Amino acid sequence: MTCGFVSRQFPAEVSFDEAKTYAVLTGCGLEVGSYVVVEGGGRRYLASVSKLQVADIYAVAKTPVLTPEQEKAVSLRLGPLIAELEILSECSDNSCGPPATPVPIHSSVRPPAPGEVGEMLGLPREGVVLGALALPSGRAVEGEVVRLPLEALRHHVLVVGTTGSGKTVLVKEIAKQLAGQQVVALDAVGHFYHLAYSGVRVRVVLPVTRQMARRGARAVVRRVVKTAAWGSRARFKARVRFKKQRATGEVYLAGAVVEVESPRGRGVFEVVPWALESRRILRDLPRAIPILSQQARIFYQRVLKRAVELSGQKTAEGLYEFLTSPAEGERRPVVMYEKLGMELGLHSSTMENIVRALLALVETGLVDVVGGGFRVVEPRYDFSGYTVVDISRLNVHQQRLVVYRILDAVYRRARPTTAVLIDEAHLFFPQTRSEDEQAFIEGHLTRLTRLGRARGIAVVFATHMPTDLNDVVVQLANTKVILRSDLKILDRLDVPAKDRRFLAVADKGIAYVRSYAYRHPIYVKVQKTVAHFG
Repeated sequence: MTCGFVSRQFPAEVSFDEAKTYAVLTGCGLEVGSYVVVEGGGRRYLASVSKLQVADIYAVAKTPVLTPEQEKAVSLRLGPLIAELEILSECSDNSCGPPATPVPIHSSVRPPAPGEVGEMLGLPREGVVLGALALPSGRAVEGEVVRLPLEALRHHVLVVGTTGSGKTVLVKEIAKQLAGQQVVALDAVGHFYHLAYSGVRVRVVLPVTRQMARRGARAVVRRVVKTAAWGSRARFKARVRFKKQRATGEVYLAGAVVEVESPRGRGVFEVVPWALESRRILRDLPRAIPILSQQARIFYQRVLKRAVELSGQKTAEGLYEFLTSPAEGERRPVVMYEKLGMELGLHSSTMENIVRALLALVETGLVDVVGGGFRVVEPRYDFSGYTVVDISRLNVHQQRLVVYRILDAVYRRARPTTAVLIDEAHLFFPQTRSEDEQAFIEGHLTRLTRLGRARGIAVVFATHMPTDLNDVVVQLANTKVILRSDLKILDRLDVPAKDRRFLAVADKGIAYVRSYAYRHPIYVKVQKTVAHFG
């Protein structure tokens, strides 16, 4: 069904910068952003409506109106509806590419057949489903599904949107599709538990503080149940496992399987308690704590070795107490870290920085956790299937410690494809003016994204505050998915002005997607299939 033709009143243009033409429309019911197919000269052209205009013949003839009464007295005689068309692709036979020739005048204009837009745009036919192809208004294009190839996913994704725009739903849709491989979701809110109600078995890595451990294993289980139930009343059954270390005879909390029934549905959660042990984290502290200066990082291992030799202490808390205790046999009052610094030829500020890092580690309450008749240790990492790292009840300092430690483990145990979903990414990879912290963040990002890509790691960063997100993340993400956002944020993300006015007020789940996997930026309507509350 044709609904227009290319007009002779305007030139059809093709240049290195753009390709456009103008059509007289006689039907179709088009809106700005609509796709149409233009046929002429044995070729097909896919076009997007970039402008619609209609005018009265008095305006076309530039007839002056002298008074308001004259304006109202003469009946309207509207000219045809004129559409400015941005030519997106040119197809000859079954081959499509960028437009290279002008559209012939009087070529016919028609709506695309189902699946034709995707074919002419060259949309991928395999990969993770993002949603339905859509117009800027949010209306879905019939018969068109947008997929992101796994290779593009491994070049990393940035999802941006204000609260309530649908970014978490989109990330969870990606997680569900990849749950049969390896997915690790860093959950700062509690939303990623919900996939259990969509039939996904959820492994929950739960950081256990000293305070929680003192309340016993039941407190660990109840924390999981409360997050899973999301504000509703729930019934649950739990099977808790303890193990005894042969060498020491100490009992540690090995895990639990928790079945939750609530108005949300029924879900099964495998709980993996998590805490750090001094014997392992002390040697890795420079990769876990961002406050160490470059100088402190260089000499940290030397200081640690000497402090252990002098004190006999092997715990973070014991070493901190030793380094801050008074030194004996000195002419003037000094503390041990000052004496050790003089022995090693290190500046006092370097030693103070190391001591502060030890204190920061101890104050998290996540090291050498004992309570309720058991210990909590760092588990053997298993990221097969779908794993949620629950950091929703931790403060920012605790969260960062957990995140950096877990990401190091993900890198070591990655296999194609390992998807890492980082919710509230600005909390863990923030903008910073500190050169030392910037170097720390860049080190983690480089390892996870650039080196990790070769291991099959695909990272999805999600944030509602991209202005607080480190610039390196924005540069590394080759695919950007932008949902409803403030105009200033849209400008910072280089969204064209013509699209900003739609995205600033877009409905939930409408996204503007820019990726090397697509010839042109496109709109997607996220289709919710997973359980989501809040």
